[in-house]
Amino acid sequence: MNDVDGLMNGMQEEADQYAMWAEGETIVAAVSGGPDSMALLHLLHKLSLKQELRLICAHVNHGLRPEESAGEAEYVRAAAERLGIPFELGEPDVIGYKKRHGLGTQAAARELRYRFLIEVARRRGAASIALAHHADDQAETVLLHLLRGSGSGGLSGMRRVREQEGARLVRPLLRFSKEKLVSFCDREGIRYVVDSSNAHTDYARNRLRLETLPELQTYNGRLVEALNRLADTLASEDDYLREQTDLAFGKCCSSDERGTELDTAAFAALPFALQRRLVKLILNYLSEPGAETDFAKVEQIRRKLLSPEDSTWTLDLGYGRTCTREYTRAFFRLGRPEPAFLRAETFDRQPGIRTLRFGESLGMIFREEQGIPDSSALKALDREEAAFDADRLDYPLTVRSRLPGDRIELPRGAGTKKVKDLLIDEKIAPSERGLIPVVCDARGQVLWIAGLRRSDHAWVDARSDKILYIRIDRALC
Repeated sequence: MNDVDGLMNGMQEEADQYAMWAEGETIVAAVSGGPDSMALLHLLHKLSLKQELRLICAHVNHGLRPEESAGEAEYVRAAAERLGIPFELGEPDVIGYKKRHGLGTQAAARELRYRFLIEVARRRGAASIALAHHADDQAETVLLHLLRGSGSGGLSGMRRVREQEGARLVRPLLRFSKEKLVSFCDREGIRYVVDSSNAHTDYARNRLRLETLPELQTYNGRLVEALNRLADTLASEDDYLREQTDLAFGKCCSSDERGTELDTAAFAALPFALQRRLVKLILNYLSEPGAETDFAKVEQIRRKLLSPEDSTWTLDLGYGRTCTREYTRAFFRLGRPEPAFLRAETFDRQPGIRTLRFGESLGMIFREEQGIPDSSALKALDREEAAFDADRLDYPLTVRSRLPGDRIELPRGAGTKKVKDLLIDEKIAPSERGLIPVVCDARGQVLWIAGLRRSDHAWVDARSDKILYIRIDRALC
């Protein structure tokens, strides 16, 4: 078997193993004009003759080297025409995009390049976008991620198949070295261009390729193979952990248009390996493309979610994201939640029944009756209802949310207590404290914190004549 057949068979094996494309489909080949992408274009062309694949050659002129870039675009166009392959040219404004979005040159160019390729694939009805990354590129990627302290996701490098915005990105040359691809071009008489910027050490990847990798290869002459093997090993392990993280999300979380709610007790029961991954997954759901979350932030969130002492807090996570913990629940959302309050209602004494409604979530019923009930009936009142001597109350009464400085006089001479402290003791979530009805008299004295605590005012006794019953009616919810 000659080298050409070896490349062809190897590429086909990759395509079959990873379901990169199927016979009769359209493939967009991303071609820069360098030896890697020119080898990809010609190999795909040879394969298309056997499998009836339809090819589109797509080239992006980033405009960063005006004279060279224009010449490269024309060269790729001519190469595609010689092979009878339709050609697509993209000419994005990299510098303008970089300035508008605060990105580095390489990052801006990469975003715009992929955006163009995906647009071409959609317009042409292509099933896949073929990229010319090879084993040396993979080794550089893994090493860069290692230097940044990435986990297994980063160390698994570039995936052979990846979905992005509904497009399938495939890398059928990852098993081959750059040397093998250059050799293929030379042997087949395929001309290619050399990007002069590849020799500049201004970019981290170039420095690593030109300086770091050669030095490391003095310790291991097969370093590229070793790094590719590491990527393949961790990729399958990372896939498994991703699946487990998705399952953990289903067990611990619920989502709606406002964000994601997490059960902290269920989170604490997860294996340590999944806790960080679950936090990152939740933040990814909230993030715009390009938003990053570093290890330190993820670890801070993880520790605070597990803390038994620090159970109510809000963290700013950057990019408009926040995390709020309220005892056994945590909420991940975009923006800070606005505190909710009840609309204050004030009313004078009125015999019979009065019903107040606070939106769709709460109702209260005030019922004045004459006659003293049996003492056992009063003792049987649950926390949802309170009884007062109607003649000893100072009207008008007001139902409202708590206010700063509110205090309640506790029953049987137990002194006073801040309403805020009582809500904390009852473990009422901060976001719900403004929705707890506080019933006050004309002097502003707190009579009842609905559902939680009665004050020491206006007790019903043997001298009472009329009784005011106040009850929370959750049937109105």
